[in-house]
Amino acid sequence: MKKIILAVITVMGVVTILGLVINAIPKESSSDDLKTEKNNDGDMKYIAYGSTSNYENGYFYIKDDHNIMFFDYDTQKEVYLCNKPNCKHEDNTCSSYLEIGESNELFYYDHHLYLINAQASGSIMSITGHGDDMVSEDQNGTPSTVYRMNLDGTNKEKLFVAPTGTEMSMPYVIKGNVLYGFLQNYKTEQKGNNSFASVMTDSKLVAIDLDTGKYEEIMDGVNKELVAVYDNQLVIQEIEYKNDPALYDDDPAGYIDNLYDSKTRVQLINIDTKKADTVYDGSYKDVNTLRFYKDRMYFVGKDSNNLEYMNLATKERKTITELPKSGMELSQIIDDKLLVYDYKDQEAHIGDAYVMDLNTKEMKEFALKDDNEYLVEILSGNDEYYFVQTENILGEEYTTWAGTRQQDIIGIRYGLIKKADYWASQPNYILMRNAE
Repeated sequence: MKKIILAVITVMGVVTILGLVINAIPKESSSDDLKTEKNNDGDMKYIAYGSTSNYENGYFYIKDDHNIMFFDYDTQKEVYLCNKPNCKHEDNTCSSYLEIGESNELFYYDHHLYLINAQASGSIMSITGHGDDMVSEDQNGTPSTVYRMNLDGTNKEKLFVAPTGTEMSMPYVIKGNVLYGFLQNYKTEQKGNNSFASVMTDSKLVAIDLDTGKYEEIMDGVNKELVAVYDNQLVIQEIEYKNDPALYDDDPAGYIDNLYDSKTRVQLINIDTKKADTVYDGSYKDVNTLRFYKDRMYFVGKDSNNLEYMNLATKERKTITELPKSGMELSQIIDDKLLVYDYKDQEAHIGDAYVMDLNTKEMKEFALKDDNEYLVEILSGNDEYYFVQTENILGEEYTTWAGTRQQDIIGIRYGLIKKADYWASQPNYILMRNAE
């Protein structure tokens, strides 16, 4: 597994004046006055991008890697997670300010916020020289660190520091005081002029005791990923590549062909016994798009138009329906609704999209897209509303050092939408007001 490193230097000056809406800041709460959706105290919870905050009253996130923000559903306002009057939110006297590294990840669990961070993902690359004379050197950065804090951003407590030279990143699973994830080691290799790759050298699935700060290795983690939880078990997908994927660094089409010629394995890991139960072991292309929901694994094979599922308990495999066309992708499954779609071009703009009710098997067209022709993404919600990302604001198109054309995301618009309106593709948003 490799990650391409792009060096981007951005100089930005920001001066912010904010009138605080102190009443919108979540207070340190008892379980009686704080509600969550589908998450009880101590439950096993899957933490991945797009599913990190299910707090009933608002949405927590990190803005520009420097401040914790809170969108309050009642006031429809974005505020800094700070209750200090006239604060500029630019140093550690502010409870929203993050001075403790970069690559920050934030999630809500059991009446607290958890922050996992690392400077340059646990290691940094020093580049010297120019052109053909450029060389790189790996240096230890700030190790990945796990913090816990109150819902108002106060009382940040350091719970775990990863070994030097390792990194952590989503997805995670948390249950009570134990966090499950992968500890990974990387080294940097130069692949050509101005091109470097960060190459994984080792990976371990670990269980971290957040009370003691110690961890236990569960299994080797190379080419494995946490993909879901089921019945108090971890769901792991492993890819058994036909050929070393490193052979296809400069050949994206070759990498995809190699992937489809590979095998994949889905296993349930018992967190008490550490034993693995294999649910699926077969061709990767036969389960090309995987989504997990309740006790089922949903998938569509490459070039197939059959939507299928496998029961994780019985391993029974069934075809649900025939999709309108082959090669469709599965999106998120929420409230027993499954989105399927295809791309109409190489820029990943959405072509046809449909929503299926998994209870009735009814399927209808889904047309809720933003102005850039991407699906409107659900980030969180409560009993009545979804909190959604309505649009990415794109900057001017420019040419990168590699000669490609690119647009950067310079802003994001958010809103609330009633659940019925979302599934009916009715864009009746209550738009949120961003902090100035």
